[in-house]
Amino acid sequence: MKASIPWILAALVVVGGGVAYFATKGGPEAITTSSTGAPGFELPAAPGPGSVKLSDYQGKVVLVNFWATWCPPCRAEIPDFIQVRDSLNAKGFEIIGISLDEGGAKDVVPFAKEYGITYPLALGNQDVVDRYGGIRGIPTSFLIDRTGKIVQKWPGMIDRSTLEKAVTAVL
Repeated sequence: MKASIPWILAALVVVGGGVAYFATKGGPEAITTSSTGAPGFELPAAPGPGSVKLSDYQGKVVLVNFWATWCPPCRAEIPDFIQVRDSLNAKGFEIIGISLDEGGAKDVVPFAKEYGITYPLALGNQDVVDRYGGIRGIPTSFLIDRTGKIVQKWPGMIDRSTLEKAVTAVL
């Protein structure tokens, strides 16, 4: 009986380490989708005027990314997002960045210019956060397939390779 305790402790350390890795690395999290698919939204565009609507991207594979200008992991993933979006856009892939900055467009627009963001940006609100299940931390991203269903969720940062593989699999 005493000999099995070290094995149980070792197993707990391995499982705990895996959970900690995915919590900080942004590993994929399985999502059970409903028949209604991803929650729709219409949000103010940054820069305005106009709005960003999920329905405008019907038939495309879309990454909906909740982020903020002050968030270091959000900043770190943007160059990879730009590369993947630009290389796969012609095949039907788009990214929609939903900013959760309290300063709104006055924070987002200069930041987007500085970082050279090429994908649509929208200004988020509590309603869209709630409809996507209550975002617990940023960045958080949802991959939506061509039929409008959420097929993957990443709580945390996504690297280029992971994003390319996931998008390519559903294109």
